[in-house]
This record gives sequence, structure tokens and C-alpha cells, in this order.
Amino acid sequence: MPPAEQQHALAGVRVLDLTGNVAGAVAGMLLADLGADVVKAHPPGAVPLAVRRGLAMWDRGKRAVTADPASADDLLALDQLLAGADVLLVGTGGPGITYRGLIDRGRRPGEPCFWVVMPPYLLGETPWPGGQESAGLLFAWLGHAWNQSSQQDVPVDCLFPLAVHMQAIWAAIVAVALLLGRQRGLTLAPLAVAGGAHGAQLVSPGAFAAGRDEPHVHRPGGPGGALPNYRTYRCGDGQWLFFGAFSNVFIERGVTAVGAQWIFEDPRVAGKPGNLRRPENLTWIARELEKVFATRPRDEWLDLLEAADCPAAPVNEPGRWLDHDQVKALGLRVEAVSDTGQEVVMPGPLIDFSLTPISVGGPAPSSWPGITERRPLWSAAAAPPAPREPEPRPPLSGLRVLDLGTIIAGPYVGSLLADLGADVIKIERPPHGDEFRVAHGGRGGSSFEVYNRDQRSAMLDLSPGDDRLLFDRLAGSADVVVDNYRAGVASRLGITYDQLAGVNPEVVTVSISAFGDTGPFGRRPGFDPVIQAMSGIMRAQGGPVQADSPAFLTVPVNDVLAAGLAALGACAALLARLRLGRGQHVGVTLCAASCLLQSEFLTKAGASSGYPAGGPDFAGPGPLDRLYETADGWVRLAAVPGQLPALSGAGLAPVPGQAESADESLAAGIAALLAELPAAEVIARAHAAGIPAVRARQAQELTADVQLIHHGLLTVLDRDDRGVTQVGPGRWLEMPGLPARGPRRAPGAGEHTEMLRREASPGR
Repeated sequence: MPPAEQQHALAGVRVLDLTGNVAGAVAGMLLADLGADVVKAHPPGAVPLAVRRGLAMWDRGKRAVTADPASADDLLALDQLLAGADVLLVGTGGPGITYRGLIDRGRRPGEPCFWVVMPPYLLGETPWPGGQESAGLLFAWLGHAWNQSSQQDVPVDCLFPLAVHMQAIWAAIVAVALLLGRQRGLTLAPLAVAGGAHGAQLVSPGAFAAGRDEPHVHRPGGPGGALPNYRTYRCGDGQWLFFGAFSNVFIERGVTAVGAQWIFEDPRVAGKPGNLRRPENLTWIARELEKVFATRPRDEWLDLLEAADCPAAPVNEPGRWLDHDQVKALGLRVEAVSDTGQEVVMPGPLIDFSLTPISVGGPAPSSWPGITERRPLWSAAAAPPAPREPEPRPPLSGLRVLDLGTIIAGPYVGSLLADLGADVIKIERPPHGDEFRVAHGGRGGSSFEVYNRDQRSAMLDLSPGDDRLLFDRLAGSADVVVDNYRAGVASRLGITYDQLAGVNPEVVTVSISAFGDTGPFGRRPGFDPVIQAMSGIMRAQGGPVQADSPAFLTVPVNDVLAAGLAALGACAALLARLRLGRGQHVGVTLCAASCLLQSEFLTKAGASSGYPAGGPDFAGPGPLDRLYETADGWVRLAAVPGQLPALSGAGLAPVPGQAESADESLAAGIAALLAELPAAEVIARAHAAGIPAVRARQAQELTADVQLIHHGLLTVLDRDDRGVTQVGPGRWLEMPGLPARGPRRAPGAGEHTEMLRREASPGR
């Protein structure tokens, strides 16, 4: 192996990718970016995924072949590839080689490589016909559409395939964690399932804490956001900005900077910034701030808020993010030339490594030789270290993580690693700990439980003293230290990689920030919706009409994707540590996460361009692929134009010829027909015609989902004589053969400080 390639985190790792969907392609890309040798096996003939613009990015850095499942020679060559692979990514739907096809031919996980199976929902269970991937169906079926802020009390579709990207990240995380566990001699189950249902829960796990008898409540504030300190406002020049004063400190700075400090003097606020988030204060304060922001042009407000060091951002137009100076400074814009001479612009490396930097491979190859023409691609894989125990364990068992993160992105990294078996200790700042415990007028507390579960908590002051001595002892034995401070804070606290590596050379430090530490925005504070606004996500989701409010995606899209990328980076750095003998620093930005989420629309290959538009209370991208109201609820269809005759034959659409599939008149015709029918009948008719459709469920309906409970993705918290009354998110790591273990609750602030002090005391 050339010396340059040895420096990649996954140097020497071999991945066989048999998937045929976006999630599989992106998972393979993430592993290829990290240095794995990824061979993508396509079926012969036309491949539907090949027409997707994002494929130029998603299949970059891979070698491609075709493998015909009907050819004995191709299957023999595939078996030889499989014998040399470390990881197999495989889907459950055709037209290529599938998980079931391999099983039917006598192939088994672990002989010799790990299998990561990526079904559109759950392994062997998909609640819609056809078995195809659909981010829209996942968003509706698992309750996210009803959780989105909206003008009317209706479910809202997400313009971006969020669940699919999170599924891809989780599959890559699990794959690398398994390789790490194998090299550490752990006994591991050879099969992991990373389905669409896993991705859909991972994008907003707090939404899965649901009660059967809890009523649905429409979020206040409309599409711009519920909190007056954390929402969009239209300025005097008609342009929009996002006011990102999330914490009490930023509320005080921001409200003062815009000249509205009189709000603090109102007896309903009583001088306490946190009272802006009280439910009874949300509407009147938002109305007052609307009046304030309408008095000046946007740029003036942004200058004032920047001078006050309060997060804020312009709501930018979509499709231009890769041209932003900050994105360029972070190396997130890559210009390349395909093997046909076509110029390609795409997002660059999504994770920064100090020791094993990513080198992005070329765009997706345009031609795929037959698999028999490329033999031998790999020799047989070397035997892994012999496991030491009879029972399988989670792959990160025995590793320790210190989580110094706050709010969502940082703590979520800790909980993702804990789900994989790591011992995670949350380090909180006195006197109250993580502010997210009481954020959002109390609503943050419910999400706090999920983003911080499976952790122990120590309340430590990191200035010199006894607490700092305890932290240093913990850091001295830690494998990973996570933070999501803005640039400069880690250095001030003495927790940078260089500072910690002085006492623990093997430590891996992981930092998440909005903008990184370079470029024109490098040291600015920022939260998830600040990046939603700047990157074009808000305007795209809300639609192109300036008079319409931008749409603040309620799911913290950039936070959760960044947390996933950071967890992947941590696992990759730990695997590289076994080869290189030392740790390194891993950095991820919310800017990078936003690039991945928009990757299909930001990637430019040749003449391809354009960006889809959402709209107020966006129902979906087209008349056959959207949400519709029925007589007793809402359904989400996911048909393609060729299925219009079948939809019409089922009595769910006008007769073909009466309206074109792209016409608004077709959507109106379908809406009129479905409005007269119960949701169950609409779904039954659609399924009988082979058309994917699901009910758009509300959170309380999840308590009756026996599939998710059976697969461990929901944990039953309470029940009565009528059934399950309360559920919470379950385990995300699904590995048949791994002993079942339910998630532990999030810790109280400082709950384990004294226990950890005793554990870390000298002589123990």
C-alpha cells in the first residue's frame, strides 16, 4: 500500500457495496472518503439510481463493476469478492443481488465479513408495497410530518431526504465500529441492520417519547418557529433573517442589541431572559419583535447582532451554498473532472482529521465493466483476531467517552457511541449543568432525555482545583473526548487535542461547531437553524415567494447529521489508532452536515442544475408523491408517473388524460377523491394496486406499533388493560444474536460525580 494511502483512517479496509438505493450509496461514499477500498456492484442494464444527480458525489472514490444475479460466472466472481471483503453493504430489493438472494445461495454473515443490511424500513417488514426506499413515506409514517411547524394544523413533508442520509451515516458508523471491535478481539454478532426505520428515528429520537392518551397539539408560531427568541423575522427591506438567541445569555444580548430591552421590564418577563420562552409569552413577544425587525433593513440588524455576539443569519436563497466563502474556507467545495471529461462541483470532505485527512476520490465512474473482467480484485481476507468471550458484545464495549457537549449535537455523539457499547460520562458545568435540561420553555427537557441517555453525569468546574484533578484523571484513561464549543473555548478550558494528548497520547478528541475555526465566520457562534437559514434550507422548504415565511425545520437536521458524522469520525480515528499508535483530533461542522443534506441539489455535473422548491405547509414534490387529507386523517402517497393508470384504476386519481401528472389540476383531482374516503380504504386500495402509501401518523399512534416494539426501536414504558400507554425510543443498534438491553435514562445533573470521584481516586 502506498504511504499516502496508509494515512487514511480506513486504510486496508475492503467494502463490497451491493446496495441499489441512496442510503447505500451514501454509506459507501462515507467509507470510501475515509480511505476504504469500496467496490460497487451494479446490476446489468439501466439502473434507476443512475439518473440521480447526486450520484456523482455518492459513488465517488469507488470502483464499479456489474454483476448479473442470473449469471453463474458473475456469482462465482462475486463469491471471491465476498471472501476478500471486510464489510458487505447489501439491500433487500432488486434488481441486483440482495440479502435474500445471498441467503438463498447459502451465504451467511460472518463468512468471513460483517454484513450491514440496509432495508427501506425493517428487515423483512416494510409497511408499503414494492420495497423501494422513500424518505417521504418514512417521514409521514413515523410521525415527523405532524411535528413540523406549520401555518395550518396539517402534516408537512420534508423537501430533503433526511432519514435516508441518517440511515447511511448509521450504517457507516456500525460498519466501522464492528471493524474496531473485531481488531480489539471482541466477540461480535456478524449481522447488523441499518434500515430506513432506524434512520427515521435517529433524525429526531425525542419525537418517539409518546403517550397513547396525549392529545396532538399544534405548534405555535407558524413555519418560522415557535419561540420569539429563536425564529425567523421579516425586516424592513422585505428580506428575512433568523434570530438565533437560544440561550439566556444570547437572549439578553440579542434583545438588547435590537433595542427591545423594554421586553425584560414587562412584569410577564420580570427581568428574566428565560421567561421569553414561557408558553404564555410566546405570541405577544413574537408580535412585538416582528414590529421591531420591520423598522430596519436586514443587513443593519445582522451587523448589530454580530457586534453583540448574538447568533443570527440571513435567510439565503437555495442552491448557492457551495459558493459561500465560509464553505470554501472549510474545503467543503470540491471541483473535479469525471472520467468522461465532465466538470463536477460537489461537497468535499465532511469530516476533518488531524492525522489521517480525507482525500476525496474522483466522481462516480461512468462505465462499469463486468465483474469477471476485473478479477481478482481482492485476495482472501486475513483471519481476524480470535475473540476472547463466548457471548457477543456491543462493538465499543470497554471504551470510555467523556462528553463535554451541550444542547443537541455534542451530547448526541455520546449517546450514539453509548448505544454501541461505550461507557460515556457527561461532564457538566456548575451550578445547573446543561442548559438544554430546561430549554424551550421546558420542552427541551423531554428531548434532553434522549440525546443524553446511557450516560453518567459529573458536575465539574474545569478551572484549577479538585474538580479539574478529577477531570484530568478521567481524561487520562479516556478513549474519546467530545465537545461542541465554539472555536477558542476548548483552548481556554485546556481540553484541546494537543493539551489532552500531553497526558494521554492515545486520546481521540472530537469537536462539533457551526463554522469551524477558519474562514470569515470561523469563530462565530451558531446553532442548527442558523445554518438552515444561511445554507438555503429554510427558503427551499418554505418556497420561493419572499412574502411567504421561510420554514424552520423542526427536526434539528444539521445537529443530528453532524452528530452522526462526528460519531463516525470517532470510530474511524479509534480504528486508525490501532494501526498508528496514537490518537488525533476529529472536527465536524454544521456547515458540512448541511452540505450532505443538500448534496443531491448542490452537486453540479455538466449542465445539470436546478433546485426543487417547497412551499407553505409543503405537502410533497408532486401530485403522485405527496400528502393528502382523507375523510379521517392524512395519507402519504409515493407513486411514480408510470403508476398513474393503476392509481386511477383504484379510484384514487382522475382517469389518465384528464390531467397531466405535473399539473396542479391532477393534485386537486386526487385530493377531491381521497377526501371522501377513510384513510384505511385509501391505503388498502393503493396497496392492492402496488402503490406505496402510508398513514401520516401522529406521535400517540406510535404506541400501537408492534413492529417497532418487536425490533427494539421502541421501548414500552407503561401499559394498562387496553395495551401500551407510553413508549420511548429503543435501541438503535440492531444485531441479531446480541443480548437485548434497554436504554438507560439520562442522568440527573451531577448524579454520578461522587461515584466517579471514588472510581478515579488514586489506588483504586
